[in-house]
Amino acid sequence: MEQEKQRLIIPFIGLNEGIHRFEFKIDSSFFGQFDYSIIEKGEFKIKVEFEKKKNLFNLYFKLKGKITANCDRCLAPLTMKVKGEESLIVKFGETTYNETDEIKVISPAEYELDLAEDVYQFVHTLMPNKVKHEKKKDCDPKIIEQLEKLTTKKASTEVDPRWEGLSQFKDKSE
Repeated sequence: MEQEKQRLIIPFIGLNEGIHRFEFKIDSSFFGQFDYSIIEKGEFKIKVEFEKKKNLFNLYFKLKGKITANCDRCLAPLTMKVKGEESLIVKFGETTYNETDEIKVISPAEYELDLAEDVYQFVHTLMPNKVKHEKKKDCDPKIIEQLEKLTTKKASTEVDPRWEGLSQFKDKSE
């Protein structure tokens, strides 16, 4: 039996114009519902300031939580605290608009807004490019030792004969 997907819903149809606040909590099961998610474990608190206007919505997100991922250096699990802010404009229209990530177009027939996909993307942008322990000494010492053995190479002064002919084109002024 397939688990029901977690949705982050704002039922905007009955709301008056103005600012409304919503709060959501997501955990590892949220990330598990997306195929090929980089994040497998995580817990987040998402605060959304929802401004309803006549023809559009302005949304401001504050995301705060922690992500558990594997260190890129030693592959040991590493928990990182992350936080960030994002914004989104939601307009009504019949055609989709894919020019930017900050604008989303929904059908005029919609009565609620599901933010699950947007929050999923926002959380992934909070991840650093390289996930690693701040200090190398916090990494798995066995793995670091193996890496150092593999990366230590003796400098070779011998020139490969295939490239030797190119030396005649080298700038002599160097």
